[in-house]
Amino acid sequence: MIFRITLLALILNFYSLSQAQSMPDTANITFDTLIRHLTLNQTGYRTLSAKAKLSWDDGQSQQDFQATMRMKKDSLVWMSITGPMNVEAARVLITPDTFQLLNKINTEYTGRDFSYLNNWLLFPVSFPMLQQILAGEKLDIHEKASTAAYQDSMFIIYAENNNLLEKIWVNSGNYTIAKILLKDKRLTQQMSITFDNYNLLEGKPFSYHRIIEVNRDGVVLTLTIDFTKVKLNENLGYPFEVSEKYKR
Repeated sequence: MIFRITLLALILNFYSLSQAQSMPDTANITFDTLIRHLTLNQTGYRTLSAKAKLSWDDGQSQQDFQATMRMKKDSLVWMSITGPMNVEAARVLITPDTFQLLNKINTEYTGRDFSYLNNWLLFPVSFPMLQQILAGEKLDIHEKASTAAYQDSMFIIYAENNNLLEKIWVNSGNYTIAKILLKDKRLTQQMSITFDNYNLLEGKPFSYHRIIEVNRDGVVLTLTIDFTKVKLNENLGYPFEVSEKYKR
């Protein structure tokens, strides 16, 4: 009997110690320290190439695509989208100033400024934010106020500027982003991004499954991204030729 009580006490003591060791040091967590941890987890890419399965749902219809994506940091986003039978349907080239689309099904070319993308997404996304979404990074809103908290076993980051409120859920065990919520302070619209299925990419955690949901006045758009292959810092081409056959 004494042996059983002693063994039980040892087990409980070991469990308590292991629980204490696994608990994060919440007392020393601030906005700045959390941002530093998130920054250390970023890939630090110069170029990024990826293949992905996309699913788009606007509440009226749902469509599935395959996409090849290529990014050059602070410079451009290139994308080739294929539909059924592996036929290329569209090619997109986005820079900080422009949005260009080749509709290869209807042989049409669209060239607009970057704000055209915001009209399509129904949310004010900047070019750096677009690259951060694809790279799985914190969205930089140039916050004027910020704070951090620990809640329900997760770290929470709150940030705010004149137009946007940002809330980020951070996994306390490895400092990976679980979810980002952006709310527009002027209009009834918000965007949420969930990050899942983390695997190491050249030693850094990378989310291979994303769900982006935009809600504007009750209109909900959902884009699901499942990355199947991702590579960093290769020499990439970004072919985008508008021939004379394309209607403008």
